Amino acid sequence: EYLMALHKRILTFLLALALLCAFPIMAFAHDVPDESKTGNIQITMKTSDGETVPGGSLTLYRVGEVFEDDGNYSFALTGDFVDCGQSLADVESTTLAKSLADYAASKSLKGTTLSIDSKGNVSFKDVQLGLYLLVQEVPADGYYKADPFVVSVPMMEDDVYVYDVDASPKVEVEHAPQPTNPPPTKPNKPTLPQTGQLNWPIPVLIVCGLVLLCVGWVLYFRKKSKNAQ
Repeated sequence: EYLMALHKRILTFLLALALLCAFPIMAFAHDVPDESKTGNIQITMKTSDGETVPGGSLTLYRVGEVFEDDGNYSFALTGDFVDCGQSLADVESTTLAKSLADYAASKSLKGTTLSIDSKGNVSFKDVQLGLYLLVQEVPADGYYKADPFVVSVPMMEDDVYVYDVDASPKVEVEHAPQPTNPPPTKPNKPTLPQTGQLNWPIPVLIVCGLVLLCVGWVLYFRKKSKNAQ
């Protein structure tokens, strides 16, 4: 009985030890990207106050393809962006998106452009796995262009890869200042063009006429008085 009890204790110890050894493997096991899938990118254009912004458009560029290694994945430049000289080691870099957007503009690269609907939504469907650049080339009326940003498909959330990506938190739109109109000016009173003589000679002519009339009367009466003598 003593040997049986000892064997049970040893077996229990070995079983506990095996569980302890397996625990780190179970704890660090995580999801791996499924490269056979495609994804969707959904964006809702909003201001910092949460106001939705309809109108304008967004252009999508695929800048990187996925490389998976033991459940971890990274990106490598692909397509038209192979020679852009940017590193994709840190896709959260604040300067990466702008540098990629400047390169796309300088090379006149063509992406997929979709209009933003009346509720401020735009959705790029059935996209390949990879790293994407989004650029707003046409803003909504009364707003500035949104800053360019990058988003990955899939995206890791709570240690699980998500293929329907909501990229709304990456974009924020700002109001453009309204143009100020100058106060209306009163129209000038139209003046009729002057025709004929000006008014100032009239009094002079009247005076001259009276003088001549007086001279004429004086000469007349002198001549009459001479004839009477």
